[in-house]
Amino acid sequence: MFACVAVISFAVLLGVGDSAKILGVVPTPSISHQVVFQPFFRELSLRGHEVTALTTDPMRDPKLSNLTEIDLHFSYRIWNEHIMKNALKFKTNPIGATIDFYKSTIDIQDEQLRHPSVQALIRGEEKFDLIIIESIMPALFGFVHKFKCPYIMMFSQEAPSDYYKLMGNPTHPILYPDAIFQYDQQLPFPQRLLAVLTMPLFPLFARYIFSMHDHLVQNHFGDDYPSIVELMSKPDMLFVHTDQIFHKVRPLVPTVIQIGGGSHMRPIKPLPSELKNKLDNAEHGFVYFSLGSNVKSKDLPPELLGTILSTFAELPYTILWKFEGAHLDGLSDNVITSPWLPQQDVLRHPNIKLFITQGGLQSLEEAMYSGVPILGVPFYGDQTGNVKRMEIGGTGLIVDYATVTKDEFKAKILEVAQNTRFRNKAKELAALAQDQPMTGLERAVWWTEYVIRHKGASHLRSPLLDVPWYQYLLLDVLAVIASVMVIVGLLVFYIVRWFIGLLTCRRKKNEKKIQ
Repeated sequence: MFACVAVISFAVLLGVGDSAKILGVVPTPSISHQVVFQPFFRELSLRGHEVTALTTDPMRDPKLSNLTEIDLHFSYRIWNEHIMKNALKFKTNPIGATIDFYKSTIDIQDEQLRHPSVQALIRGEEKFDLIIIESIMPALFGFVHKFKCPYIMMFSQEAPSDYYKLMGNPTHPILYPDAIFQYDQQLPFPQRLLAVLTMPLFPLFARYIFSMHDHLVQNHFGDDYPSIVELMSKPDMLFVHTDQIFHKVRPLVPTVIQIGGGSHMRPIKPLPSELKNKLDNAEHGFVYFSLGSNVKSKDLPPELLGTILSTFAELPYTILWKFEGAHLDGLSDNVITSPWLPQQDVLRHPNIKLFITQGGLQSLEEAMYSGVPILGVPFYGDQTGNVKRMEIGGTGLIVDYATVTKDEFKAKILEVAQNTRFRNKAKELAALAQDQPMTGLERAVWWTEYVIRHKGASHLRSPLLDVPWYQYLLLDVLAVIASVMVIVGLLVFYIVRWFIGLLTCRRKKNEKKIQ
């Protein structure tokens, strides 16, 4: 008995000795961003680490005694009132959308940094062993200089090319086009040309974006703080919510870790009894329609709403629609609406035929892991690229919300729901995605504790970061080779010309002798 108690005590002490103080910063007021990192912080807390998380969606789990959450939920006001409504105005202008987005986030970050609990961190003397920070709100990188500890940058989706370059990861404008471009399996020549011509402009664009936020860092952290570009320049690792099945295969240096792979997926739970009965009794199956947490169905243009309603009325299926409004005119009898639905459990129901989605990465992951085909209706950001990947992969189709007609919408719904090739391909993709040596969550936790154990990861620094661009592109080597070839060519040319001239001279002398 005493020996058992001693072993347990030793294990507890060992765990405490290995624990670290971690600051997690996930300031984006979008649940689709938060759900990626909630299981991550939960697991770190359960492993004995003391985690302080800045989040817009606290978990408030009493079991997580090591997790302190600073609630930034108030940020949703600006996010919903301005950013999401403006996003639809820039459907064909990704650069304009990006600039407008970052301008709009200035007010969000200013409010977040004014929060009393955040100010207590900024003004206090607390120390942290590691910072894990989402890279979308740049002003919050002031914490990197404040605490002067190793830090990990993370994305809830694919990272822009500049962040890969920041890690010394090889990039290529054609093989791995920047996330700002719409994904295509084989870029046509105009897109390839644009990708190459704009490649040198991305660093300048990033500097312009970040410079808009430098005053926030100085106002809240201090005048002596470096620029945001400098604050973001030396991360120990980059976590990206991608995988090698759903996203394009690309070479990765050791400091870029893919944490995709259903890390936010949870065990199946029973559906609410009333909803379960309706879906169980759907004679021809049901179609699930949700535009995620950012695009609200209630805010859709009247013309688009009319197209959707008239299409649903002609379908043989039960329609389950996540609709946030209190009332919707013209609803047919086969449509069920609800402001919130347990999406993962709905997608796992055996009667589901099709998922109509805006194409958010987490929604597509949930569809992929459930083996459900999709019809993508992308609105902004990475959604177009996401659903194009699914279309190219054979698990669904895509429609343009700005031009879709009732006939096209109905035809594509029926095509995906009734053609078994889409469901078979979805199941094949699900099997590939789940056949991995470890989950994305396990990778994220292991590499986080690796950085903690070694107080950083500078020993994994890519040699590409120390090579000038002209050496990386072999321009100096090619210049020398070209110079040697030119010199040799000229030398051969002059030797040949001299030799021809010599032969000509001798021939003329011989002709004179003969005469």
